[in-house]
Amino acid sequence: MLITIVIICIGLAIAAKDLPGLYRKHRFKDMFVYIIMLGLGTWLSVLAAKSEVTPSPLVLIETIYNPVNAFVSNIFGF
Repeated sequence: MLITIVIICIGLAIAAKDLPGLYRKHRFKDMFVYIIMLGLGTWLSVLAAKSEVTPSPLVLIETIYNPVNAFVSNIFGF
């Protein structure tokens, strides 16, 4: 629990350092992407620190492309 709090505090400190500059320059799209990427990185860091098994990204790719592959196979008769 302590390591989770430490990682979240580090993520918030990084955001507090970088986001005001983006806000002053009115770079709202960059802020949106920055927040998404920082949140994802913080979440993955928490998972890594807790030594939890993360699913492989290959599972997501297979889930997306298996129906597409079946559709193309039906069209072209493979």
